Amino acid sequence: MFMLKIHRTVKAAVLIGCIEITSSPALAISLDEALRASLENSSAIAAARQSWLATREAIGTNTSTTDLTARLNATGSVGQIDSKAGQGFTKSQYVSTGVTLSKNLYDGGQTKEKTRLAKINLQQASAIYAKTEQGVILGTIEAYLNVLKAGREVKLHARNLTRLEAHVNAAKIRVDAGAATPTRLAEARARYARAQSDSILAETRLTNAEDSFRSLTGKDASDFIEPSVTGNLPIDLLDAETKAQEAHPDILAAIAAERAADQAFNTLQAAVRPTLEVSLSANTKAGTGTTLDHDEVAAQLVFSSPLISTNATSSTSRRIAASFKQAKLNRVEATRKTEVAAREAFRNWQSTGIRVDAVTSEIEAFRLVAKGIASEAQFGQKTTLDLLDAEKDVNDAELSLVSAEHNQLLAAFRLKAAIGSLTAEQMGLGDVLGQLSDMPPTRSPFYSAFPFGRKPITD
Repeated sequence: MFMLKIHRTVKAAVLIGCIEITSSPALAISLDEALRASLENSSAIAAARQSWLATREAIGTNTSTTDLTARLNATGSVGQIDSKAGQGFTKSQYVSTGVTLSKNLYDGGQTKEKTRLAKINLQQASAIYAKTEQGVILGTIEAYLNVLKAGREVKLHARNLTRLEAHVNAAKIRVDAGAATPTRLAEARARYARAQSDSILAETRLTNAEDSFRSLTGKDASDFIEPSVTGNLPIDLLDAETKAQEAHPDILAAIAAERAADQAFNTLQAAVRPTLEVSLSANTKAGTGTTLDHDEVAAQLVFSSPLISTNATSSTSRRIAASFKQAKLNRVEATRKTEVAAREAFRNWQSTGIRVDAVTSEIEAFRLVAKGIASEAQFGQKTTLDLLDAEKDVNDAELSLVSAEHNQLLAAFRLKAAIGSLTAEQMGLGDVLGQLSDMPPTRSPFYSAFPFGRKPITD
């Protein structure tokens, strides 16, 4: 009867320790909300958008060879001349002013070719921005999932700690009753101490993950919602390669760079073509006496054409040819790397699904084993150490499932990034910052009217 009471007391202590706490705070922050906050909070995104704006403004600078220019020229002098006739010094003065308007009627096609090159550069800048956007979105997703994973691990470690504490209390009861040796109590305490260490490490990982999330989004990391992967993922390796070739920013940027290098030939050719310039000028001159006073209005038509190719032009053409070959090779290499990365990401995503299924089956098996050993331990067929080992296997498998499910979600999002579909537009977040083309021009810090001066920048 006495031993039966001990068994009941021990069993009650263990069961109390194994009760899972199911209460949790209300879930609030979704991945969509986190991504929106991250896009608005990201300095990298803001800088990339300004870089795109700067590239767009470069298009307007290519009209310099056809713009109408107006120039004011004014000169004057005042002097004292010693008269040889002995009449002392005589004062002399001279003033000349003029306005000249000039414009290229034909600049050899420089404006057209340079503008075309600038537009190609803008396409490259758009691809570079998309890559930055994908990096920020993927970084936020990783931070979000890391918080979720660390939070689940903390709960599992806390539950395991409670369970082992119950085993320590049960071992104490057995020792006090003389039904177990101090060695069994020491074993339970050792496992409890290790569980305490694991719990502290898990809480540290959670704190670090929350800090990283906060720095990206400006939001406190709490009450997360388990996300799901939306959008069509590739169905096979060929589909992954095809999608990556069509949409990955690295390939799009490399293609634009190759086109820009090819367009540089046309730009150089336009620079050495003949030009035709017309200018109108009005000048007035006045000086001491009347002999220097006169007004003039003149029109001038200037045709200019190079006769020979200079060393600088030849060197420039060779540099452009080398740059074009480099751009072609860079495009081939970018395509190769992107295709390999897409295939690797697809395989990793597939393997994570297999891993989740395997760990799920493993947990079910370990739980059955632990349940059987617990029954046998009640009748003395298994020791407490056997029960602790079985329960540890269950806990380890549950931790493995947390990691496997985390890796599966992360692999899916990394696959989307590998095929170029992790941009804000394709994630349904295009309304957060708006289209690049809708961005208003940056306010000029200079006055548009004469005199030319800089305004103070307040933003």
